[in-house]
Amino acid sequence: MSEYTEFSRGRLAGKSILVTGAESGLGRAITLRVASDGGQVTAVGLRTDGLKETADLAEKSDGSVTPITSDIRDPDQMEAAVQRAVDEYGKLDAAVANAGGSLAPPASLMDTDLDGWKLVVDTNLTGTFITLRAAARQMMSQGNGGHLLATGSSTAIRPMPYMYSYMAAKAGVHQLVRALAVDLAPHNIRVNTIVPGGSATPPVLAISDYADRNFPTVPMKALVGPEEIAAIVAFALGDETPHMTGTLLKVDSGRTSI
Repeated sequence: MSEYTEFSRGRLAGKSILVTGAESGLGRAITLRVASDGGQVTAVGLRTDGLKETADLAEKSDGSVTPITSDIRDPDQMEAAVQRAVDEYGKLDAAVANAGGSLAPPASLMDTDLDGWKLVVDTNLTGTFITLRAAARQMMSQGNGGHLLATGSSTAIRPMPYMYSYMAAKAGVHQLVRALAVDLAPHNIRVNTIVPGGSATPPVLAISDYADRNFPTVPMKALVGPEEIAAIVAFALGDETPHMTGTLLKVDSGRTSI
């Protein structure tokens, strides 16, 4: 166990935190890190088997995770997920709107399928909005502040070819967070964005030539491990930075710096 992990264990003790997209990849890494730091996690996703595996992994480390199968695109389901978090843990302190993905194959402008466009935008942007709104409503009713965090993308800052729907949706997430940071500041609710570059998640690792195509333009020439991104999320959700809001927390091997 690293010194950082030992130091941070207990940082999130007593905090009720909802994480979407928790059944795999970055969402699983965030869930496990938050739970290991003492957070009580409501893990939301579409795949029941993946959520159970995440919860089982957390339990092995004495973490507290409640899996909830919900669709972030459905307002009623997300309101119910937030209520489940409150029923289980008595409150909601933070929410990580992480669920998303490219979901449609890359295509030129003229070949971009409208149904694919809608799926990507509905999931990444509208789903994030629905998640943050449901969480913010609960936090405002509690009157004790809180923290909302969304997963953005380095492609929203530095575009890649043929990913129009994904880049547009993630750019919308970045701007949504900025607006919410201003609007929710009077309620002491912080709102920030975690911005991964190429992350070593299953969808990225499945692209056989990803490194060859992308590393020449990335200063550190490396994928970012999900656990590293999760560590930044856990830090952001703690109480050490009470005035950090409206911020892009970039973990991208320098991709957006050139």
